[in-house]
Amino acid sequence: MTERVQEASRNPFEVENDWLQGILNREGQSHLSFFGQEFDLSRFEEILSKCGQEKIREWQGLGLEPHFLPEVVMTHDDSYPSWKVKLEKWYYLKADQGKILRGVDGGLAVDKEAFKLEGITVLIDTRLKPSYDAGKQMYENDNLLGPVIEELREEGKVAKYEYGPQSSRFGLSSNEWEGYVRPVLAEKLSLKPNQIRLERAIEVNVIPQLYPYMSRKDDGSTNTWTWYEEFFGSEGCRLHGGVSGRYGLAFECCRWPGDPPDRHWQCRALRPLTVL
Repeated sequence: MTERVQEASRNPFEVENDWLQGILNREGQSHLSFFGQEFDLSRFEEILSKCGQEKIREWQGLGLEPHFLPEVVMTHDDSYPSWKVKLEKWYYLKADQGKILRGVDGGLAVDKEAFKLEGITVLIDTRLKPSYDAGKQMYENDNLLGPVIEELREEGKVAKYEYGPQSSRFGLSSNEWEGYVRPVLAEKLSLKPNQIRLERAIEVNVIPQLYPYMSRKDDGSTNTWTWYEEFFGSEGCRLHGGVSGRYGLAFECCRWPGDPPDRHWQCRALRPLTVL
């Protein structure tokens, strides 16, 4: 009886926002454990509150979790309590040389902050990338991209996949992601296409270590690749990485020219990041 009275006497706004406080508390603890410090989460709170509990739950049902990636420059010499695996030095060297590019206004531009987290609220795809199985491997419970990709293949807008189910994230080219999958996914999430992108190399590296309760904490131990948001030198060489046996989370690749943006790979898959 006492508990009911206490509950009834609480501010209705506080009761309704318990879901929000839970997200904020977990995010703050994740930052503290990984970086050894806390960050201002007021903007994160504002964005989530604006989206509302119903929309957040809808996204969570698609395997997307809301998080805040604080504005932090992460050089190879930096040290944080839980940053155990860093990007290899090759990436930092090429970034300093202006070789790491990102899409800007329909073209490519040098990413001058290639190893900086951007201080953004995001929806992270929590799924672990699978181990390679002759192209038949699948991301588990893929109700996010699976239906989108399958429909696009049935409509003939992206190439059929010959090694596994037509809902597979594997076997899609860089061009198909940009031209077809990304805009359709944005529509599915009721967002703008420019809010959807692939994860950047530093994000692919940090996320599994920052959020060790996610299944993708083991991303570095599976032998498939993911496409990254960045390019190396030109549109014909999109970065990809994360494969085990080659330094896992530390490894990103595209050190040679001639990797056409319309080429299909049965070992590379898409993992989108949503920026709210």
